[in-house]
Amino acid sequence: MNRKSAATFIFAGAFAGIAHAAPMKENICSSATNEVEMYQCLKRQLKKADTSLNQSYKVLVARYKDNGAPQAQGAKSQDGYLKEAQIAWIKFRDESCDFETYESITGSGFGTIYTACLLEKTQERVKYLQWYIEHP
Repeated sequence: MNRKSAATFIFAGAFAGIAHAAPMKENICSSATNEVEMYQCLKRQLKKADTSLNQSYKVLVARYKDNGAPQAQGAKSQDGYLKEAQIAWIKFRDESCDFETYESITGSGFGTIYTACLLEKTQERVKYLQWYIEHP
């Protein structure tokens, strides 16, 4: 598969992933008519997803604060493990999107494709954290 075909395939897959990633009435950026509009729409959606992610994370950190073994025993509290997991997840998300969008890195649609990847993974993480909020 040549680079142009790969970029087209990834671009189409990224949009399919967006439609699948979030429960929506329809494709969140269906009104976009060109690359610039699609990119701007995805950036707005990513900002919303980041806000949801941060809110969910803060709820869980507060819930698990100092929960667990006494510090004197050398164990971390549950919120400490959550903080480490979140830092690791951010690195994993970014590295995964670097890998998944590599073939399109020199293309004009790279920003859109990369943002779509970040959005999908962030939405998945929000769902994951929300599950813990809903199941204390």
